[in-house]
Amino acid sequence: MKYVRFEYDNKRATNSELNGHREIIDEYTSKGYKYVGFVPVKFGPSGKTLAIDLIFEEK
Repeated sequence: MKYVRFEYDNKRATNSELNGHREIIDEYTSKGYKYVGFVPVKFGPSGKTLAIDLIFEEK
């Protein structure tokens, strides 16, 4: 398994937004990995997700 940490663009007054995740998934799948899911790893005080680990498995 391979884990890649990815942080959300956090806008304090509104929602957090994930940008760039597709590029990371494309990069790792082109290297022979298969995307299998994600795990939230960091939350803000209101419970908003701020960071995730993308999970990849070697094919």
